[in-house]
Parts: sequence; structure tokens; C-alpha cells
Amino acid sequence: MIEHNVIEERTIIQKSLAQKSLVWGPVICGLLLLSFLAIPRVAWPDMVSFEPPGKLIEVNGRNMHINCVGNKSPTIILDSGTGGFSLEWKDIQHSLSQYVRVCAYDRAGYGWSDMGPLPRTTKRIAYELHTLLQNAGIHGPFIIVGHSFGGYTAQYFARNFDSEIAGIVLIDSSHDEQVYRLPENGKDVVRRSLHQDRSNMVMKAVLHEHYPKDEAAVAKQLMARWSAMLTWREEMANYALSARELRDLHDGSTLEIPIVVLTHGKRVWPDTPYGDAMEEAWTELQDELSCLSDHSTHIIAENSGHSIHLDEPKLVIDAIHDVLSSVEKELDEQGG
Repeated sequence: MIEHNVIEERTIIQKSLAQKSLVWGPVICGLLLLSFLAIPRVAWPDMVSFEPPGKLIEVNGRNMHINCVGNKSPTIILDSGTGGFSLEWKDIQHSLSQYVRVCAYDRAGYGWSDMGPLPRTTKRIAYELHTLLQNAGIHGPFIIVGHSFGGYTAQYFARNFDSEIAGIVLIDSSHDEQVYRLPENGKDVVRRSLHQDRSNMVMKAVLHEHYPKDEAAVAKQLMARWSAMLTWREEMANYALSARELRDLHDGSTLEIPIVVLTHGKRVWPDTPYGDAMEEAWTELQDELSCLSDHSTHIIAENSGHSIHLDEPKLVIDAIHDVLSSVEKELDEQGG
């Protein structure tokens, strides 16, 4: 399943990215520091054929990968930020599986999942996830854990499929107004990054220092595939559209589910006036995310950067347990 889409993926790149124009430079510039622009270019990577740890499920004519461990309801769904995929959640999955079913999946284009249709926006991603769960025979209630851009998925799913959602955990999550409210800076850098010669846009992933070590070799090769690179670029280029799709669901009401918001405590952006403004704006946006529900908790991860689930996995595990306890209590009350 790894090799057969290479020619198709190159064709999509040529047809799609040539038509892109830079619209939301400020937010993309800030987010790039949380993502992959520091990654060096390397030669074309060897194609890999590692067996997926989970199952390949057909979704709208394409295969998507989902890996579930444990069997107790409700089901935890883990969604990564741009460029990430299921392997980064391995340690958290293992820790939680004795208590509950935990599913990590690969968004279309990442990991073992086939490339998905364009554009890659939150609405499309959320519907693909919903279809994936249905076709895999995985039923709610769900607790969705979303890191960074994956937080858009959690929020969209919670509003659009509200009868199936029991709670969410947002890990340094994106906010649907950040495309307007993060400071201006570096539009030319972003333009060069998103529109440079695509024949050179093969990357070698620099993994987080706390990435599961036994999965590092596989992860690096899967993250260097053309489909992963294209998907990352498409998600970044369409950030504003994803934000608008999420805002369009808002009706002014708060969610009636437990939410935990985890925010990085270590500085992420440069020690400059621009970096100061970014940190201040991000903290304000994170505070607002904690107002999505009347049943919310906001926790600052003092020892973490943007990837809290890798820097402080126990904090994420505890946050999931907090939401899980609230959900189980409510389910018990309904059953009684």
C-alpha cells in the first residue's frame, strides 16, 4: 500500500500546488515554527513497505489506517498535528489500553493512509474520520484528543457529530481565529517555503527527541513520502479555510461535554518582540478554547513545548483520565 500511489502523488502535486497563492502568510509563518520548515532537504527517500500495526479500512475508495488497542468503551481517538501520524501516540496508547479502547489513526496522506482528495481541510478530514470509524465498526461515544491542527478535527467533530462525542482533549490546539489574530511577520519566507520548486521538496523528518525510539526509523521514512509532504503543504495552505469551516458551525452555544485544554509552558517562538507577541496571542487564544464548554479545565504544561504529548505524556494521560472519569460518571448516572 506504500508504493502504488507515487506517480499519482507527483501528478497531484504538479496540478494542485501550482495553483496555490499565499493568502494567510502571518499565521502560516508562525505555525511553521511549530512544524517542518527547519527540516533539511535530502535525496529521494527509499520507498518503504512496512506492515501497518493496525487495519487498512476503505474510505470513499481509498484506504485509511487505524490502530486500536484495548476494548472498553468509550473509545479514545487520537489525532496528530500537521505532518504527524499514529506512531507518535504509541506510548500513550499503551498506557491507556488497559482501561479503555484507544485508536490512533493516520489522516489521509500520512503514515499508511492513501493520499486523500484535495483540498485538505478540517471539514473533509472530520467527515473522513467519521466514515473511517463507521466502516471499521467502531462506535461511540468518543473522546477525541487533538494536537495542534488535530484540535480542529476534535472541535469540528464535537459540533457536527455531537450525539457521538463524549469529551475532547485539546493539546496546544489551533484556534479558529488565529488566522486573524496572530501577529504579522515573514510573508516572503512563507511564500518561498510553500512555492519553491517542488522537485526539491523531499524532506527528511527530524523527529522530536521523545518520539518513541523503536518507531523512529519507520516514522522518518513514512514522513518523507511525497504524499506526506503534499498533505502537510495542503493542510498548511488551507489553514484559513479550515478555520472558517469550524467557525461556520458555531451557533454561540457552549459544548455540553467535558473538555481539557493543555497549553505549552515552555517558550516556543523566538526570544524577540515578534516571539513575545506570538506567545502572548497564543496564550490568549488557548484561554478562549477553555471557554468552549462549561465543563472545562485549562492546564499549563510547564515543562513542555508545542508537542506536549511527547514532552509530558503523563500529563496528557492524566487529562484523558479526567475526561474519561467525567464521561463514565455521566454514563453510570444515565444507566441508573
